Amino acid sequence: MSATLFALALFACSDDGTACQRLDTPVQTYSDRTQCDARLDDALDTEAARKAEAPTVYAQCLSSRQMASIGKGTIDLTRVNGARFASAGY
Repeated sequence: MSATLFALALFACSDDGTACQRLDTPVQTYSDRTQCDARLDDALDTEAARKAEAPTVYAQCLSSRQMASIGKGTIDLTRVNGARFASAGY
């Protein structure tokens, strides 16, 4: 059994995903990627996602290691290895 946790986080981004800021919302954690991936669409259908001031909002399931490595500030989601993301343009 793996000790890796997966976190579902929301990001407000440019259309191409290269300039993103993590939204200040509680991060949900899951014991495996499948559980996390199943919640992507729900995360995009939240008030925080709809009110984000960005052309595109992305939801991503990231391992605890990936979350720690991206930190805060502007990030390029296209460079996060192994990440799968769903998007909603608002």
